[in-house]
Parts: sequence; C-alpha cells; structure tokens
Amino acid sequence: MSRSRFKLTKKKSFYFAIFAVFCYIFFRVEVAVLTPMFSESQLFFKRYLLRTPGCSLPLYDSYHWTVGLSLSEDVPYERSCSVQEPNILAQHFGRIFINASALRRLYNVSQLDTTCYYREVLRNESAREPDNTPMLGPRVPLELGDRLNAEYVQVTCEAHGKSLFKEYFLLPQSKPLATNDTEANGAKPPRNERAMSVLILGVDSTSRMNFHRHMVKTGRYLEAELNAFEFIALNKVEDNTFPNLIPLLTGMSGSEAESVYTRYGKFDPLPLIWNKYKLNGYTTLYMEEWPYTGIFVYSTFPGLMKVPTDYYPTSILRMMDDENLQKKKCMGSRLKTKVLIDYLADVLKLNHERPMFSFVWLTYLTHDNVNGLQLLDDSLELFLRELATYGVLKNTALLFMSDHGLRMGSMSMTEIGRYENKNPFCFLALPKRFLADNPVAAAHLEVNQRRLTTNYDLHATLIALSEWPKFVPNSTDKGLSLFGPIPPERTCADASIPRHFCACLDASRSVNDPKVSLHFALHAVDYVNALAKLHFQESCVVWQLGSVDRASILGRSADDAVQLRVQITTVPEAVFEVYGTLGTLSLSVKSVDLVLRLDKYANQTTCLPRSRWQKICMCKSYLLSRSSTTRETLSLRLGFW
Repeated sequence: MSRSRFKLTKKKSFYFAIFAVFCYIFFRVEVAVLTPMFSESQLFFKRYLLRTPGCSLPLYDSYHWTVGLSLSEDVPYERSCSVQEPNILAQHFGRIFINASALRRLYNVSQLDTTCYYREVLRNESAREPDNTPMLGPRVPLELGDRLNAEYVQVTCEAHGKSLFKEYFLLPQSKPLATNDTEANGAKPPRNERAMSVLILGVDSTSRMNFHRHMVKTGRYLEAELNAFEFIALNKVEDNTFPNLIPLLTGMSGSEAESVYTRYGKFDPLPLIWNKYKLNGYTTLYMEEWPYTGIFVYSTFPGLMKVPTDYYPTSILRMMDDENLQKKKCMGSRLKTKVLIDYLADVLKLNHERPMFSFVWLTYLTHDNVNGLQLLDDSLELFLRELATYGVLKNTALLFMSDHGLRMGSMSMTEIGRYENKNPFCFLALPKRFLADNPVAAAHLEVNQRRLTTNYDLHATLIALSEWPKFVPNSTDKGLSLFGPIPPERTCADASIPRHFCACLDASRSVNDPKVSLHFALHAVDYVNALAKLHFQESCVVWQLGSVDRASILGRSADDAVQLRVQITTVPEAVFEVYGTLGTLSLSVKSVDLVLRLDKYANQTTCLPRSRWQKICMCKSYLLSRSSTTRETLSLRLGFW
C-alpha cells in the first residue's frame, strides 16, 4: 500500500512540475507575443474609469489573465519573521516588560538571574551625514516596568556573564509645546482649539487597482465609516519615489529640488510642508520605514543635516537595518511594519489634544512584491479603528496615498501593469465638522474625485489645510487645491505630467515597419551601454539586443520626427522601456529621452556604489557568479570578444 501511494505521489509531483513549466512558458509567451498583439486594441477593457474632455482612463479587470501569474507571487515576509526567535521583551506606554516564560524556555534562565541595560539610539549631529550615522549613548541599567524617558533605545540582556539577546524600542515621549521663546524664532503657539491635525500615511509602490485587490477591509472602512474621498485619477509625475514625493512635500519638481541641493549642498533649505505647519504651532513627525531608500538619501544624496521634525526615528531604523539587512523586515518575530504602525498610533494618541502634522511612508512590504500589500490590510484597518475609537480622527485630516504603482517585475511588463504604475491610490478623509463648515469645498471634493490630479494638487491642498480655520484654497505654480474647481478639460500637459508618465489614453499605435523599431532599439541598447560605461567604467556587462517586445508611435514633434516608446529584452536578460524620437526620412535617432528598467535588478548591482544609474547595469561579477553560464557565453556577454 505504501509503495503504491509513493508512486501516486511521484506521479502527482511530475504532473505538477509539467503544469508549472507550462504556466511559466504561457506567461512568457503572453508578455512577449500575445500582449503586444492586442496592445493597441480594446480587448483589455470595455468601459472607462474616467472620461472627461481632457483625459480618459480605461477600466481594466483587476484579475485579467495577463496579470494572473504576477498575482500568484508568494509573500514570504510574515513567515520569515515568525520563524525568528520570539521577542522576549515588550513595551507598553513607555515601560518595558519581560516575558519570563519565554526567557526560561529559550535561554533556560530566570528573570531574577537576568540583568538588562539600555542605550539611547542617537543621531550623530557632528557627522558629515547625520541621517546615515546613528550612534549609541552610554549603557544604563534598565529597571523593568519603570517608565523610560529615552525615546529610541537598544536593550540588551545578560545572565551569568553571558549576553542573551538585543532588542530595539520606539517609546513615544511628549514634546514641549511652542512657547513665547520659540515664538520669537518664528514658531507660534497653537492658535485655537479648532486647529486640525494632518496625517499623511503613504504605502510605497501601490496602484489604485492593487489597493482594491488587497486592501478590502481598509478600503471598506475608509468609504463606509470615514466617508473618504477617493481620487481615482491621481497620476504620478515622474518615475520613482523622490521626484513624486518632492512635489507633495514642496510643490517643486524633483529637478528643481536637485537644483537647490546643488546650490546649497543640502536639502534643508527646501520649503518642506511640515515647516509651514511647525510655524503654525503644530507638533510634527516624519518617519520613513526604509531609511536606505529614503527621500533625501535617494541616489547619492546625504539626507537632511538638521532634525526636521519633533518625532524623527530615522537613526534607530537605520541602526536596525545596518545590524541585519537580511532580516530588515523583522523586529524579532514581528513584522517591522506592524511595529511602526503601533508606534504611530501611540504617538497620535499621546498628542491627540494638540494639533499634529505627521508624514509616514511604509515601504518594505510593497516595494518589490505586488502581493505584499495583503499583509497590511488587517493592521491598517485596526489602526484606523483604534484612532477613531480614541477620538483622534474626529479632528484629523487623513491623506492615505501612494507615490506610484509597482515599477519592476513581471506585472510591469504587461499593459495593465504599465497603466497601474502611473495611477497610485489616494484617499482623503476629513472630519465631519470641516465638511459641514465648508460645504463649497466639500462639493468640489466630490467632483474632483473624477478629475485628473497630481501631487502638486495635493501640496496646494495641504497648504490650505495648514491655515485652517482661516481657509483659502489657493492654487500654486503647478497645483490646484482639491478644495477648489479642477476643470474637466485638464490634460496631462496642463497638470505638469510628462507624456511618458501620463495614464490618460492617447492616440498611440503600433509601429508597422519592423525596421523602424529595430533601428531605434539597437540605438537604445548602444545608448544604455554608453551610459553604463560613463557612470561605472568597466563594472557592467555589455548589453546586446535580444528582442523588440513592443513598439508604439506616440506622436510627431514639430520637425515631423516620430516619438516612440519601445520595450526591449536584452542579452544578458533585462527588460527596458525606452522613449525617444526618430527622424522619419533617414531613420536617424534624434534623442533618447527616458530609459526605464522593468525587471528586478537589485541583486545584480551589488558591485556598484549608491547611484540612480544602477538600473542601466548588471555587474560582471554577478554574471560570473551564475554557475549555469558557460565560459564562451560569459566572454561574449562581458564584452571580452
């Protein structure tokens, strides 16, 4: 009997393997062949999500077969944390307690035999890059159960002269209110009890469609309980996080912010939105979950020179990542993201009687995995319910949003994925009294849910909120406040959205002449190779054109040159999307305007220094380490021949 079961199991395994191979081949054929065949038709959508004179957005099926394989991708993060050693310590209202039974079970020692110490995690203000240089304060004996006055701490415990474990804690502490002393420096005390708190809660790389796939409970709570406005046509304005969040935080473009950095050698002079709130007497918080890829350490930038806000846990988050990059998503057996959500809730409850501005950006679970978002649904719904129960949301404007959709991986190589990348989710929930006091603004919000909007508009909206109850929804250089009218005729050009990133349906059509797309694709590969050599000398492989996966004509320029978008696969394997112009008569390439990398490449660029140009490279050392590559193929791909 057991032998027959064994044979049956082997047969099932064999059939499962055949099925898995078939699914993989089917997906590759879909990406390389079927999707381009149908990309210029309306087979993928039959209705419109938005249809105004200025912009039409397609209504796609969120579970269309072309994205099916991507949506089956595993999400191992929570499992990888749960198998870690459980946390021995826990904190509650600034007090740290020990789990005596877990201590006995794991370390075979009693609480009486255990001595614990804490050290403050500090920002090294004398360092060249304070944001990137955490430091520890002196070691202090920890009395378990006593309230600590330290804000960010590292705790170590030992028994019988042997070190047992190390844990980190974020302990919310009250901050001093603005006083006459600070008023002399420009800050004002809170103007009146009607001042409204503002919470910007961001989840990285999350499209509107993916939010509705995975955040069912949170979405239902936002709509049914908080009556949130959903801005379905929020369009990103640039490629990645930095140039999309700079417009939100400053009203400036990413390139304008870089010009400020070039002039002053730091980002501190930027008109960051929390400074405006701080001048109006607000307590402020700024927290990015992933300090290595933070807004102001993007590329080779050094971070901020001065502490920007009252609550700023960058140093402890950086130290935790420095210590164990392989387990950066975990704090012991818990997901770090969930720990930080709990910390945020504690800070907001601690400050619920004073006006507070908070900017929080969560990254780990969603940056690389289209399905990681599902791990946040329960936690964020509970977070919102907890704040509502405590009364925090009665006087808080909640802006819940993302910067863009998923930019890399198999999803981004599909038509639907390319659209999702440009259309991040965005909700705005406002206190009932605000809407009752401002019926005209409420009416505009209702209409503007179905208007083309950007982070420039969100910035103008935040400026208006900072002056509440004095309320004037003025526009800025590039943005229109959501509290005022946004014209239905608005186009991407009107909204300062480059054509490359515009989600609105255009009149693009497939390139009929393969010579045109091939000519441009070959030039694009040469261009990427030249860029790689310019920035990284001889560290990168030499790309060769593998295939032209799709090519579209976007329009014509004033001199009758053709504007193209071409997706190519190279050898060694990488996937690029390239935008540029091509002369119609001589097929001379006028320019390459933008190069995007669609496949995941982080593990291929570890030989490189921190740089925005990593996307154009695959390290030669990475290719050499792949044991399946033959010597001859290596020589060809590395450019030795």
